Amino acid sequence: MTATTARKTAAKRPAKAADPLASVVAEVHSAAKGIGDLPSTLVGGHLPERGADTYRKRGDDWDRINRDREAEGRLGIDGLAVQVAFSAFGGRTLDEIRGGLVRLASLAVAAIGQIDREAK
Repeated sequence: MTATTARKTAAKRPAKAADPLASVVAEVHSAAKGIGDLPSTLVGGHLPERGADTYRKRGDDWDRINRDREAEGRLGIDGLAVQVAFSAFGGRTLDEIRGGLVRLASLAVAAIGQIDREAK
């Protein structure tokens, strides 16, 4: 390929579209910096393992509620967020909890993106 061919090929590529969620992620990043110190434990209370069991059960409850809502055409982001939050803190390992929190954060970012799109 010659330099001329390379320039012509590069000129034909469409410009990369801006990620509509990039501004939301930047806003979340900025807000996270202002949160300050968090408690040292992920699941608190006198018996954290019981708390995690309770969260897991609540996550299962919300899974059933959301399936019913979906069947009725009434599923909402609120129910999904509650389900994902309970499931996250019901994780048995740090990796499960982290993965659940990533899902919760991604759901929140997507919901904010949806609000922003609808506002336009």
